[in-house]
Amino acid sequence: MRLSLAESDSTTEAKSATQDNDDALEKEKDAGAFENFDLSKETVKKLKKRSITHLFPIQAKTFNAILEGQDVIARARTGTGKTLSFALPLVEKLNKKLDQKQGRYPKVLVMAPTRELARQVAEDFKSVSKLDVLVIYGGTPYGPQESALLNGVDIVVGTPGRILDHVQKENLVLKKIKHVVLDEVDQMLDMGFADTVQDILRGAYERETTKKRPQTLLFSATVPRWVLDMAKKYMMGDIYRVDLVGEQKNKTSTTVKHLAIKCSYWDRPSMIGDILQVYSGAHGRALVFCQTKKDADELTVSSAIKVESHVLHGDVPQDKREKVLKSFKEGKYKVLITTDVAARGLDIPEVDLVIQCNPPKDTDSYIHRSGRTGRAGRSGVCVCFYKPQEEQSLQYVEHKAGIQFQKIGPPTPEEMVKAAAEDAARSLHNVSPDVLTQFRESAESMITEKGAVDALAAALAVISGNTTIKQRSLLSSREGYAAFVFRTNIELRGNGYVWRALEKQLSPEVKEKVSHMKLLADKMGCCFDIPSDQEQVVETSWTDTKFDSLEKLTELPELAPQANGSSGGQRSYGNGDQRSFGGRGRGRGRGGGGFGGQSRNGGFRNGGSDSQNGFKRKQQGFISNSSGENKRIKFE
Repeated sequence: MRLSLAESDSTTEAKSATQDNDDALEKEKDAGAFENFDLSKETVKKLKKRSITHLFPIQAKTFNAILEGQDVIARARTGTGKTLSFALPLVEKLNKKLDQKQGRYPKVLVMAPTRELARQVAEDFKSVSKLDVLVIYGGTPYGPQESALLNGVDIVVGTPGRILDHVQKENLVLKKIKHVVLDEVDQMLDMGFADTVQDILRGAYERETTKKRPQTLLFSATVPRWVLDMAKKYMMGDIYRVDLVGEQKNKTSTTVKHLAIKCSYWDRPSMIGDILQVYSGAHGRALVFCQTKKDADELTVSSAIKVESHVLHGDVPQDKREKVLKSFKEGKYKVLITTDVAARGLDIPEVDLVIQCNPPKDTDSYIHRSGRTGRAGRSGVCVCFYKPQEEQSLQYVEHKAGIQFQKIGPPTPEEMVKAAAEDAARSLHNVSPDVLTQFRESAESMITEKGAVDALAAALAVISGNTTIKQRSLLSSREGYAAFVFRTNIELRGNGYVWRALEKQLSPEVKEKVSHMKLLADKMGCCFDIPSDQEQVVETSWTDTKFDSLEKLTELPELAPQANGSSGGQRSYGNGDQRSFGGRGRGRGRGGGGFGGQSRNGGFRNGGSDSQNGFKRKQQGFISNSSGENKRIKFE
């Protein structure tokens, strides 16, 4: 196959990028080689058992400072191995002064914002040591925890609330603590634990002499100013700081591909089902982040999610949360539908896909959520859904996180079928040979009837659950719609020219079903939706002219940006008093916002108003006439 010059350049750039990544990985391995650090043979053996062959950058850069007793503030992206950054050097320090006396006081106190993260930190400590580690958090009985503290432990990991409870009950003696770790410290204080953390720290740091104060380690993916201010109260001398994010433009994981899809709330469940099928499939793992617990519950029971899934949020009982998370790690559940409970710290390996149902209200949330995929050098995909009125929120995340969303349409039927076929083919490899003998007679009959290829193709279709193909608009993601692109040779100022061109060639019945019209970024055309059952009618009725062309959309083009968060001033023609309503936001003139002007055939158009329902502003509105001039009218 012969490549064009542009394709050749693209291929060269891709090879160069791959070579750069390979070179960077080799440098990372050299810098993090085990022999460069004071690691015991037993610890190295345990690391290799976890398939860890070298220390990751954040671990390599903090190891010696922590081992030497310095206070540390470390900032690194989610998924880069922050937990082992403090676990490894602390384990080596404690191993050298191992005290097996009954009733010994704990030497390390680790605070984490969530129960799941506390459990994960405790597991990481246990995986690289033989030290006694106790994890404490709410929702579990006090008795076993009190007994463990009385018998003596080396490391205590827990959430602030339960830690303070044990301190007040005098089960946990803070004045004997030698090392204090705050993991995901920014989220801990964001979640309302500020006063609780302060009370705990005061108890740990009130010593006879400042020289006996514990070593303090703060680890997080983001370190805002107020975290640094708090650190000054408790950290002594020179603080060792490591920032692997810094002022880098892209603050997310560099191995994650960021996609954005415009989709209404009502179309979201079925769209998520399609995205899961194409980007994750029946054999991959995916996380779906919802804004509320109610959204997560409703999505979990949706028939559109065909892959085995489960919900995880704060209202799920703790014992069930632990079972769900364990099952997800083991691959028993392929999809975890959750709130921000699973956004940070949890060691969930090999997540292929992250879906965010809305642009988060703050950039840090997006960074942490997207960081659940693309971990430890693996590539991943993060898909963010947004409604028309959320486009500015999407742009804000782009700006603050230093990323560029690739705006795409929904998966095409061809992509859906291809992904389903690949999944089904993988499933065939898991069939036992003993089972095959039971199906051979039926298989031979099908091959005789359909032929070998068609018989297998039909079987794969049934296995994958794709016996029919559903159409979905590339423009709006609505099921049962097809998107078309109209192009012309003049720059468009609005949609009026397009409507007139459509009026000349399409019947009124077809034309009135045109919706979601959006200008292209170059203003030389626009896209719109048409019901799938009208697709053939449009293609038959339309004939390209010297200036205008119309064709079905096969790839989403770049669209003109929305003004003031408007949904674009949708306009359609109606019969009699039929009205079509657009989105929110302010617009003026032809095809713009306001309470629309009368159309040519007696209908009305609406591009939205200043409020959600279009009528909240009673004093005055705008009406557009056919020439695009604005007139004020008064609403009583």
